[in-house]
Amino acid sequence: MTLFFKDSKIGEESALFIYRKKDGKDAKATTLIVRPPIIGRFSEKWGRNSYPLNLPKWSQIVPSDGGSNLETTILLASHHKNVARSKPYNTLGREMIAKRADWDFSFSVNGGFSYFSLYWDWLEDVLSRCKHLLDVTHLYSAVFASLFTYDYDENLMKAFCECWSPSTNTLHTSIGEISITPWDLSILGGLPCTGAFYDEVVPNAQELDGINDQGRPYLPYSCRYLFLAYHHLQNRLKKQGKVSVRDWITFWYRGTSKYSAPRKPARRTTIPKYSQNPSGEIKDHGPWLDKEHGVFVDLQVEGDLKEETYLSALLSCWLCIFVFPIKDQNNIRPGTFKIASSIANGRSFGLASPVLASIYRGLNTISSSSTPSKSGASFAIHYVYAWVGHFFRSNRLTHDKPSDALMTKYSGVGYVSPFNEFSARKHIRNATNFLWHRTAFKKNYDQTFIDNNHLSVQKFDYFMSLRSGYLSLRCEDQHIVEAYSPHRFSRRFGFYQDIPGDLKEEIHTGSLKDLCQFYQSFTCCNTDSKIFIPAFATDFGSRVRHSYKQWWERVCGNDFTKGTDLLADIASFPVKPLTSNKPQKGKRELQDPYIPQPLSAFARRRLEDGNHSKDSSQHNEVTCSQGTKSPFVVPVRDAIKISEEEVCNDLGSNWRHSKSPMEGVDPENSINHAHLFANSESSISKPSAKSSDLRRCKFADVGTSSKFPIETERSPLPFLQSTKPPEVSVFQAKAHISSVRRKGASMLGDVLLNRLSNLSVDTILPQAEVHEIYSGVESFGVDPQHLRENVDKYCEGIADYLKMKESLNKRPSPVILSQRQTEVEFLLSEASQKKASLKTELDAVKLRMVDLKTELVQLELSLSQIETHQVEQDNVVQDLEEQLEEVKSAPVLEDQDIEALEKIRILLEDNRSSLKDLKWMS
Repeated sequence: MTLFFKDSKIGEESALFIYRKKDGKDAKATTLIVRPPIIGRFSEKWGRNSYPLNLPKWSQIVPSDGGSNLETTILLASHHKNVARSKPYNTLGREMIAKRADWDFSFSVNGGFSYFSLYWDWLEDVLSRCKHLLDVTHLYSAVFASLFTYDYDENLMKAFCECWSPSTNTLHTSIGEISITPWDLSILGGLPCTGAFYDEVVPNAQELDGINDQGRPYLPYSCRYLFLAYHHLQNRLKKQGKVSVRDWITFWYRGTSKYSAPRKPARRTTIPKYSQNPSGEIKDHGPWLDKEHGVFVDLQVEGDLKEETYLSALLSCWLCIFVFPIKDQNNIRPGTFKIASSIANGRSFGLASPVLASIYRGLNTISSSSTPSKSGASFAIHYVYAWVGHFFRSNRLTHDKPSDALMTKYSGVGYVSPFNEFSARKHIRNATNFLWHRTAFKKNYDQTFIDNNHLSVQKFDYFMSLRSGYLSLRCEDQHIVEAYSPHRFSRRFGFYQDIPGDLKEEIHTGSLKDLCQFYQSFTCCNTDSKIFIPAFATDFGSRVRHSYKQWWERVCGNDFTKGTDLLADIASFPVKPLTSNKPQKGKRELQDPYIPQPLSAFARRRLEDGNHSKDSSQHNEVTCSQGTKSPFVVPVRDAIKISEEEVCNDLGSNWRHSKSPMEGVDPENSINHAHLFANSESSISKPSAKSSDLRRCKFADVGTSSKFPIETERSPLPFLQSTKPPEVSVFQAKAHISSVRRKGASMLGDVLLNRLSNLSVDTILPQAEVHEIYSGVESFGVDPQHLRENVDKYCEGIADYLKMKESLNKRPSPVILSQRQTEVEFLLSEASQKKASLKTELDAVKLRMVDLKTELVQLELSLSQIETHQVEQDNVVQDLEEQLEEVKSAPVLEDQDIEALEKIRILLEDNRSSLKDLKWMS
């Protein structure tokens, strides 16, 4: 099957046309929108722009602010102000308390990985056939993680989203901020932190067909086969513009189905026997069957490109449904073909930071919506499910097998622990079960990382997650930019948490150049920057500077002291959120979640009751509008104004000693009553139970009213009936003065007693205030001895109690002991696994040592033989050297010697001839 590609336009937009015929007269052509690429041969040359700036040092040693001489190490940031805000940050929880948002009963987010028919069967086949190709790009464990589903608890995820702040991209808890990091996604999901920029766009025809100067194609040939399959499915299924994931899977995988869709268990309290997911065991593949080989026949794929094309097809599906399900989750996006084929061809892409950008954007969309369950957010939320289960310990483990992708331990159906509305919010908002050190660099000694060529890939990924910056993602026409601020949750890396500054500039999108440069700046290497890496420990969560504690308490206010119970009630009895910030008719506008609200009818009737008991100044529970008892308590205070028109001339006989006129008055806001009664000419009025002028407050569902403005409304005076003129009697001034002094002393004593009764037993009243009351009582001529004995005895009891409490607080609570035990057990489990692996390695080393010893004996024997041969050879060499010397010292035969020898020979020959004639006998 042959296809032809052509660049053209649809209106003002560039488009790729795919034809079967070369002349372009195909009525069934496929048209795809083409956008300018960020990477590749036909992208612009963006250049490098290090924004945010890279710091030479990302950590700093500062003096401790806790009163000790110790020094602490804090994490720095490069694109934040040095000034911290003092106002609360926006969170979904605050919006829900203010009735500007509501869950509408359900938690629903698009993008969570779900079952697709035949996908798991296809994935197992690809993993068995193409493991060597995935190992090149270090993506095997990341792809393997999609072999499972990931469950969640609805109440827990609601609580998580309620604490998420779009202003900081962090989770706000009672003890500080927490967030997800690229390093977490690398450890949990196996996603690589570094590599080429993820640029999801459809390439043009020139890039698909073109070749470079070396004769190599701009894109792998497998990319063409993906477009060929897409065009084929469009024409066959008559679905111009869309190809579903199901159709894509059934086209590429021709094998049989082994897995069915998982089903939710009926009971959540029991641990299921089966995860309803594949076992994770990848068996060796056999030869291609005829029906499995049919897809390559249909596309006319060349033999040496079968595995690469097969892997590319699965990776495009994996990117759409598991990694970036941010749009059209049920359909295949052709923009993934370029990246999928490049990965199968051996090119690495940095996926951790763009995935984190999509997670941040999705959580921000949920937290900013008035109806979060209908926010339309779509992202890979299954990474968040695994992150919550890993750090908040909210999941039961499916298995304890060592795996490069830890998120697989939290897979399966029914393994998440059940939570109700209250326990879920307490679990997230208190963060007492959060494991700060869970993915920290596990070395038992301090280190200093220097960003140079000597850092390993793992260490650089960790280094990169400690640097602040902007995360960017490009998915077709979507340009996403999110701030990453690890200095806001630096305890996770072992640093001491300092007050974090806010962003200098909030950026949420950008041009193609911006997206590219943000990614380059965040992942740049060989910068020669340095950072201190603290040794691994289990006390990371307690590493907080004193100034940060004070700042966080001031910023959060009542969010965590009162918001947890209220959010649980709201979740149990949801109300419809207000559609606008304008007040409805008859209702006041809510400017803040904790602005005082009017009392319920029941509480108002109770307040107006004339026969208040002495407990009326104590806290009374207020009924919520939903009919449920509010977890918040409100101090009921009666501000009584004494009218001169109701002065009684006979004070001594009609004054009630059983109840003080000051009962219910806020002692903190009261004036100096000793000064009030010091002047004997002052007139004292008797409060009337029927006609006293009461100024009543509008009370809130939260806290004390002293933090908020109090609105008052004055009830009209009752109609005064005419009375007969009073009869003239004798005015007894001394008796009146004595009575007034006693009442003044009684009022001061009641102020002290009310003050003590309103204080918590954890608070000591300053002795100066107590002695001032005693002096005021004495100034009225009344002996405060009885009052002094009882109050001092109570204060001594409080002091003894606080001393005992301080002593007991030094002992760890059962919860802390359990948490420490769990942490130690977790570390023990990890250490045991490491010990087992080390033992295996040790056994292998021992076997190797035995082999080496045997080899050593053989080598020693060979060495002895060689030495013997060497001695023999040395003798031979020595003899030959002596012979050489003899040869060198031997006399040389010269021409003169030859001539002399020849003369002697001639003489001898002459003598021989003369012998014939010799007559030797006479």
